[in-house]
Amino acid sequence: MLTLVLSTISATVGLSNAAAPRQGASAAIAALTVAALLGVGLYAWRREGEGRFGQVLFATGLCWFVASLSNSDVELLYSVGRVAVWIFEMALIYALLSYPSGRLETRPARLVFAAAAVLVATLYLPTVPFVEQYPLPSPFANCAAECPPNAFFAGSEPAVLADVVKPLREGLTIVLYVLVVVVLSARIRAAGHNLKRTLVPVLGAGALRFSAAGLYIALRRAEGSADVMEIASLVAQLTIGAAALGFLVGLLQWQVYSGRALAGLSTGLAATRNPAQLRALLAQSLAEPAVELYYAPPPADGGARCWLDSSSEECSAKAETPHNCLAEAEAESGLRVCIVCDRGFREYPSFLRAVASCAISGLERQRLDAALSESLEDVAASRKRLAGTADGARRKIERDLHDGAQQHLVALRVKLELAREALERHSDSGTEMVADLAPEVDEIIEEVRSLARGIYPPLLASSGLGEALRAAGQRSHLAVLVSAEGLGRFPSETESAVYFCCLEALQNASKHAAGASGIRIELRREDDLLFEVSDDGCGFATDHNGEGSGITGMRDRLAAVGGDLRIESSPGAGTSVLGRVSIA
Repeated sequence: MLTLVLSTISATVGLSNAAAPRQGASAAIAALTVAALLGVGLYAWRREGEGRFGQVLFATGLCWFVASLSNSDVELLYSVGRVAVWIFEMALIYALLSYPSGRLETRPARLVFAAAAVLVATLYLPTVPFVEQYPLPSPFANCAAECPPNAFFAGSEPAVLADVVKPLREGLTIVLYVLVVVVLSARIRAAGHNLKRTLVPVLGAGALRFSAAGLYIALRRAEGSADVMEIASLVAQLTIGAAALGFLVGLLQWQVYSGRALAGLSTGLAATRNPAQLRALLAQSLAEPAVELYYAPPPADGGARCWLDSSSEECSAKAETPHNCLAEAEAESGLRVCIVCDRGFREYPSFLRAVASCAISGLERQRLDAALSESLEDVAASRKRLAGTADGARRKIERDLHDGAQQHLVALRVKLELAREALERHSDSGTEMVADLAPEVDEIIEEVRSLARGIYPPLLASSGLGEALRAAGQRSHLAVLVSAEGLGRFPSETESAVYFCCLEALQNASKHAAGASGIRIELRREDDLLFEVSDDGCGFATDHNGEGSGITGMRDRLAAVGGDLRIESSPGAGTSVLGRVSIA
């Protein structure tokens, strides 16, 4: 495309008097300007967020290509180029006022462009058939005085054109250029800190362009000297190329800015400990002090989503307004984030999605860190409780051995000594004493067996959970129904944890389930090992914070084998203790 354009311009220049230095310089500037506008337009066209503007700039470059035909000595080409100059001025105004979105987003920009369109449509284009010569000198034509006539001239030029229309439209054009400069300057002042660096090259070059064009028209009206007009004409042409260069610099500035912003955001996430620090990192990385961060934790049990600000204070959900733009993202966990920033980011959805993804990663890491810290605290507390329970169990075994089996064995030893002495003196009485020792030996054996069953029931080791719990249920004063069909066997630590949890629940129901007619223990195997101990007693109001040491110990036992416990109860509705242990 650019090769075709440059070839056409070269052919056009060849039709002119290329020997004149000014003509050669003007043609070279025109060719470079066309190449710059079309090239930058194609570059922007291929970029997300700037594709529409790239199309606008490419169309502007085509208008300037047609306008460069005014360098030709061919009457028709020259006339087409001179008319295309007016269309090009409109296109350039639109491109500058719509950068970088390709849309006129503010009311002043729309009014200024509408004024430009009305001016061209009423005071420029309708005069084409009625002028024999286009206004001279012109920065868009090589010729200074001896230019081709208007190919569209109808043969009569009303005096009102020279006396009224031309002075009026040139004065209005100067006013229009001033308004364009004012609007561009206002956009630079109103731009956020981050976008200002990308707008300044573009809008600054545009302001320079229209200032130079307005000055050229003013000098022509004042009939400035030929040398001054030639310099002003060259400057006016160069500012068009400067505008194209400004577009390129602005686009590259955004590329550099967005890369640095994402790099700073990504590398700084690990140092943030809370949403407030994350918001500060966003403001620093985006160079946008007013950026706001909102997040909504995963809703509990399908409830309504609650939004929090960066201070973790509850707030309402945010909506996009004409003055800002939103970027939202949601993690697999259900955590949602919303970033509110300057509306200038609206044309860069990929960048905003990347920023939101970084923010959601930071919040997820903070959430997981908090959960891990809490889990570590729970593990430490659980280990402390388990160690205390183990110490208590050892002390109980020690007491049982000392107060029970040990005392019985000491008494048995004394009696055996007495029996030996009696046998030495009177064999009949000694034999009777030895016979009387049998019940005591049986009592000691039963006491030791009972103690052993409290440590690890032999029936649990030999027959599994179902049989061990049925045996335990037979010792309860309430009827106990155990359902464990097709359960199978599990690792010993799993069976032990579930057995003692069920045993604790069975004992609690026997003690506290006033009015209960029976207890049901159900064990089943699905993806996990599930158990439930339920009664139809008086029930109670559950309060996790008010749990006793028994339930806390049950939770710790199950947590040690990868399980969890849940208590369901209410006054008058009985109690259910439900547990789950992973068997994956």
